[in-house]
Amino acid sequence: MQFSSKSSTYTKHCGIISLNNRYIITPIDTGIDGRFILAHVHYATEEEPNSSNSIATILNIYGKAASRKDNVEFYTELMQHRFLIHKITTIQNNMIILGDFNYKYESRRSNGTVEATTVEWTALLEEYFIDCFWENKSATFHGSNNLHYILDYIFCNNTSYGTVTECTQEFMNSTWTDHEMLVITLQLQKDATQGPGAYKCNPFLANNHKFRRELVIFLQGLQPQVELKTATQSPQEIWDWIKDEFKEHVRQFQLEEVNWRRKALKTLQAKRNRCMRAKKNRGLIFQGLDTINQQIGALQDSIAEIEVLKLGKYWRENGEKNAGFLKKLTVSRQNQRQLKQLRHPVTQELHSDQGTMSEIAGSFYTNLYTPTPPDARSMRLLLDQITPDMQLDGEQQSLLELPVELDDLLFECKRSPKFASPGSDGIPYQLLRLILKFPPLHSLITTVYNDALTKGIFPASWNVSLMTILYKKNDPNDMANYRPISLCNTDYKLLTRLLNHRMMEVAKQLINENQAGFVPGRFIAQNALRCQVIMEDAERTMNLAKKNNVIHQMPKAIGLSLDQEKAYDRVNLSYLQTALITYGFPANLVRCIINMMGQNLLRINVNGYFTDDIPKLRGLKQGDPISSILYNLAIEPFLRSILNDPLYHGYQMQYATDHPNYNANDPLVHVSKILCYADDAFVFVQDLPDLARLEYHLDVYCNATNAKINYNKVEAISLSGQNTWSYWQARLSEMNITKFTSNKDSNPVIYLGFPLLQSVQQREVFIGGLVDNLRTATKIHSVRSLSVVGKATVLNSLILSKCWYVLRVTPFAQSNVQAIQSICTKFLRKGIFPVIPWATWTKPKPLGGLGVLDVALQQSALYFRWVQPLLHPSDSPHILDLMLVMLVNKQNQSAHVQVPLLFPLTRTTGLTKQRTNTVTMIYKSVDRLKRINEPVHLNIATASILPVKAILQPSATVSKMPIRATQLQVKDLYQPNPDQPLQLEARKAPTIPADIRRACKKILRQINENKVHIQPYFSLMLQPPQGGTNRTTDISFKPFIDSYDFNSQQGLTRQISTRTFRTACIEAHTSSIARSNWNFFWSLSLNLVHRNVIYRFLTHTIPTKRLLHYFEIAESPLCPICGNEENAVHLLFLCSSKASIWKAIIFEFLWPTVSIGDIIQACSSLDFENIKYVSKSYTTAHMVVLVTLGNIWRAQVRMIFHSTPFIWIDVVQQIKNELLQLHAQTEIHKQL
Repeated sequence: MQFSSKSSTYTKHCGIISLNNRYIITPIDTGIDGRFILAHVHYATEEEPNSSNSIATILNIYGKAASRKDNVEFYTELMQHRFLIHKITTIQNNMIILGDFNYKYESRRSNGTVEATTVEWTALLEEYFIDCFWENKSATFHGSNNLHYILDYIFCNNTSYGTVTECTQEFMNSTWTDHEMLVITLQLQKDATQGPGAYKCNPFLANNHKFRRELVIFLQGLQPQVELKTATQSPQEIWDWIKDEFKEHVRQFQLEEVNWRRKALKTLQAKRNRCMRAKKNRGLIFQGLDTINQQIGALQDSIAEIEVLKLGKYWRENGEKNAGFLKKLTVSRQNQRQLKQLRHPVTQELHSDQGTMSEIAGSFYTNLYTPTPPDARSMRLLLDQITPDMQLDGEQQSLLELPVELDDLLFECKRSPKFASPGSDGIPYQLLRLILKFPPLHSLITTVYNDALTKGIFPASWNVSLMTILYKKNDPNDMANYRPISLCNTDYKLLTRLLNHRMMEVAKQLINENQAGFVPGRFIAQNALRCQVIMEDAERTMNLAKKNNVIHQMPKAIGLSLDQEKAYDRVNLSYLQTALITYGFPANLVRCIINMMGQNLLRINVNGYFTDDIPKLRGLKQGDPISSILYNLAIEPFLRSILNDPLYHGYQMQYATDHPNYNANDPLVHVSKILCYADDAFVFVQDLPDLARLEYHLDVYCNATNAKINYNKVEAISLSGQNTWSYWQARLSEMNITKFTSNKDSNPVIYLGFPLLQSVQQREVFIGGLVDNLRTATKIHSVRSLSVVGKATVLNSLILSKCWYVLRVTPFAQSNVQAIQSICTKFLRKGIFPVIPWATWTKPKPLGGLGVLDVALQQSALYFRWVQPLLHPSDSPHILDLMLVMLVNKQNQSAHVQVPLLFPLTRTTGLTKQRTNTVTMIYKSVDRLKRINEPVHLNIATASILPVKAILQPSATVSKMPIRATQLQVKDLYQPNPDQPLQLEARKAPTIPADIRRACKKILRQINENKVHIQPYFSLMLQPPQGGTNRTTDISFKPFIDSYDFNSQQGLTRQISTRTFRTACIEAHTSSIARSNWNFFWSLSLNLVHRNVIYRFLTHTIPTKRLLHYFEIAESPLCPICGNEENAVHLLFLCSSKASIWKAIIFEFLWPTVSIGDIIQACSSLDFENIKYVSKSYTTAHMVVLVTLGNIWRAQVRMIFHSTPFIWIDVVQQIKNELLQLHAQTEIHKQL
């Protein structure tokens, strides 16, 4: 059988597997040629599995069957294994010994001991363990000649035997094994406290044709009752009744349809066990036993075959190419942590019993959801921030009040998450959609939803939410360290999804651009990068102050990462209602929203058991689609109170007085006071008066909304990196803020998951942790058998995905990228020789590569999101774009940000060589782009303002130019030709200002003497105007920007995706195989061997004898079968035995005119057109060829490593069987 195990450990003789993802197997010891395995069993929720927290220890034994003497020797050696014997005799936890002991229970010596083992072993079992089947022993082994013995056993120690609730012996299909299966059921303590949870309907029933047919009949049968209820019940009550009936219908269908085979099998096993225990008429009973055994065997065959066929096709389609599928196979931790114990909030005692833990959870959330009356003055001050320009107009109000149509609901249902958890009714979106599409219910449904919108009246089921709690961090015994997630009914969430969609359309004008959370078009990394830009600017400004000895004049600005306690759960609904009315939201809509949030009863899931109903009188529901936009609207007045405060300065980013862009009359200043992503706020504080104003605004906010700031969790960070704690210590300590980070600290502050780096040390510490996580991930995935495609999928989606988030913002040095790439190459090359070149791994799949993402290139692609607005400015730029412009310009003393981006020679490094920073990453990103091979035509105005270095080609002479020379502009050296205004000419010496004349003359002389060379685009400007000459007069870098090759008509006018960027950067690849053929190959559903063999054949990495001999691994380059030199073609096609296989396969499946040469050509080009005709309708030519290659390779491996003779006739039969199995897998999936 093929097991779909969640965790396992194996030797060549025995194994222990877990088929339940709640349990993981941790091997401890194996020995005696792999004939025993000792392993711990842990809950998957354990963070650090060890012997102290295991729930059971298992010893699996496979005795020697050759002779009694051999078995006695085995148990003698087993008893000498000191660690093992000590472990199983001293363990206080659950201990189970089981297996095929290979000694007969019936064969005993004269003293009563069992033969074929040692007295010491049986004495150990009798002293420390109990035989679970001692009262009901019957033969577990059925050999030839009608021999029946007891060879299999399960022993438990006293601890585990007390938890055994059932022992059964089950007959197994005789074609699978000659043993029966022993089964014990244990009720472990932790399992006893695990409740049943909430019932959930199977969403996949929506694709079951039989279920859909029966559902129509079922709903039609409800119609007469619906019509009768209309006279006495409200639409809301009728809708809840329909859902209850539907849920029961689904439950019955699942029980009757899905498990009928297993129920029948269980009934037959019970019947057989009664027969085996019968005392009377045993002769007659045993005559019927064969019939029962055959029926059991047939059912087991049917169940196993269906599961194997389903798994086979599913694995071929998903096991190598579906990242989500691969992730599910490796995730051993559950997001929902099981509560072991909780601390009582009053006595501080720890409690582990289910009843008390439920009381603690219920008490905590009752207090959390009980509101405090808002302070009227504070609420008025806060809501005064909602100015008339932030209020909705009539058109927007009308949009929000549009009636709910059925099409709206179906649209929201279709775009809902497929695997979202349902609420108390257990109905997922997929099944709800079937009900919504039933025409006779359309009128009732629209009435229910429009009553909710206009009257605030809901079905009773909408007011009940299940709450699951997810552990966050810190003390797991404290309820405050769990995040509550509300599981609302899907029909309720359709309404909130619809309202959220409508509110999002009007809310963008209400929410300031410093709030990046859950607003369309805004991105979490924007705020993180703003923090980083500010810190780099502050550091640079401080370094300049040090250089000029004016550091004492500099502000000691800090950033504060605020921490709100249960931000969503503490929102006062009276405040929210007033705020929404103030914004101008329609009264009916506001009443609907407040009723949805304030008329709720919560049932908290504590280890599968639900608490009593808890009234939710304040707060928003985490997990409800509308909660995010409501929270944004609730916190917006607080953000505005800081942003609009003229006495609050925050951080001011501006040009120095010596910068070309500085204007004394209108100094350009970018002020940053506060950034927010939902409730994660980061505040910039310039000085102590700023801190006092911040504290005032926080008090007003908390008094008005019931919010609470955890000052002891607030982190302060020096923006410049300097240790300014002495300035802030007294005031911050008064506020109970004690965490202060500067560049002297080794660990960076983490904001929104991004490290705010202040030093190389902090970067290395953060990268070190990231690299360790990547290394652990590669170890986890390395134990699985994956093809080259599977490895590429795992690396891109499950390993490197841990990097992509931080790489959007955090500057990585080249050494950091190399460390990550080193981990990648080790993972990809493990188990593959000859190795596949890195260039092949990273080449695009349509060109024959495997599509592995190059870390450095992907980092540049992610950073190009920030570069693009600098190259192609928007008419309404984001403040981050403006800050990046200023950051680049300040470092380069440039007036136009495009100059240092487009002309690398013009860049300056600043005061000293800096660590890798944002500007460095921007340069790396833009420098990767290739330009089209066409002339670039700048106009005179743009060329004139360029630095001189922009028109020169790189050379040693240019790089050594003095600073004075690099400060010159083109207009200092060249001027328009009076006779040809569109042509430039060198200026005469008298026309050059005296203070720069010498430097200009030197550069012009070097150009004339060809000691330095000018760029091709500038050469065109020194020639008479031609057809492509740029005749515009405004300063514009568009010709240079348009020269970037993105293979797109829109160029930079639309956001460039990371894939487009990578494609634009990589070198042109050529492949002898057509792109369409590669795409066809990647689309095939293949297993590991099929895919690996053909791909390694195409990439010349098949480990042939000739290749292994070249690397001095093999003694001879000759084929072990025929004695000829073995290259890849010979190994797979032309060896005499292989040729015989191909001839037989051609005769059996392909057109008679096909030759082995035709097949080699098809494999070499992935073009199977010339051999496409087959004689069997259930397969295709390409599958015949690929399956044949796979079986040839398997037979070759068995011959080399297991000394199994290569018998070509057997290989042909294996090919036929596999093709039939593939056909059967396809057919069963059609039925499913």
